[in-house]
Amino acid sequence: MAATDTTAPESPAGLLDRLTGNRRLRPVVQVLLPAAVLVVALLLIPFVFTRVHPYTMADGVQLVLLATAALGLVPLTGYAGQVSLGQAAFYGTGAYATAILTVTFHQSPLLGLLVGAVAAGLLAWLLGRALFRAAGHYLTLATIAVGLVLGVVVKQLGITGGAEGLSGLPPLSFGGVQILGDVNFFYVAAGVLVVASLVVQRMCRSQLGTTLLAISDSPVAAQSGGVDPAPQKRFAFVVAAVCSAVAGSLYALWSGFVDASTLDLNLSLQLLIIATVGGRRSVFGATVGAFVVVSLARIAKEWLPDVSSHAGGQVEIIAYGLALILVLRLLPRGIIGALAAWLNRLSASKSAE
Repeated sequence: MAATDTTAPESPAGLLDRLTGNRRLRPVVQVLLPAAVLVVALLLIPFVFTRVHPYTMADGVQLVLLATAALGLVPLTGYAGQVSLGQAAFYGTGAYATAILTVTFHQSPLLGLLVGAVAAGLLAWLLGRALFRAAGHYLTLATIAVGLVLGVVVKQLGITGGAEGLSGLPPLSFGGVQILGDVNFFYVAAGVLVVASLVVQRMCRSQLGTTLLAISDSPVAAQSGGVDPAPQKRFAFVVAAVCSAVAGSLYALWSGFVDASTLDLNLSLQLLIIATVGGRRSVFGATVGAFVVVSLARIAKEWLPDVSSHAGGQVEIIAYGLALILVLRLLPRGIIGALAAWLNRLSASKSAE
């Protein structure tokens, strides 16, 4: 009998068969178990962040918003293999759409959130028709240019508040009940993250996810098999844009203020780091990556100025860079990918006994 190869990653289906011992339970485990772990982890954040220094509940809100925005990079970057550094453009689109509708036209925050998501999705679809004719580094540069152009445009328009931005956004509300306070807003944003995670997970486990992987691994082979890569990539691009826009709209309603910083290139870099650290092919890696990045930012802001009096306001960039280098060197598949590989080896070793 041949020895089990513990170096090659076992398929998720095979691992779940080992864990459950029943193939019929696999779909339940695939959906409910990761979702349950995510829900429990999110419910623990208010308990931890209100008691452990130097965290605050503002950090908790930022965590779920960044995780929601980075979630869209799983199908786009992790599955389709397309690197986008323009996610801040869609984040800002959602934020500005919500701000303009609520402040200038006095519409409801929920309508602003919906319009922001639709506007970002439409923008991504239009851009995708042109951008996915490019490949490799050209696509990355094109998405950077989109964010830079929008950043300049919003500073020139009166409807966006110019360089000063827009302030005085009303709080998020449901049926006349306003969501006030960081803790309450966190629970609402966490609920959005859970729903978005399940939707993206379903998408990645569908035929579309398989097609995106095939396109990423071998575009020529996929095309020879009758698959047109452009529409598939464009759909993943739209999903990534909508996720970022929803997070941007929620940020605007939480902070009550929007300016051109929501379109900043640093935010796009931050989202890409979150997806990479957590695991680019893991839906739930976005939350793990966001926790790491928010923790690094908080620790850097809290303690690095004590180490050096010359430390500026962007000292967390140093921590981000170090974290990314370490992950790429030691955990190329991200934290969730490394955890999955460890579970595969553990399962394989137990089966061999």
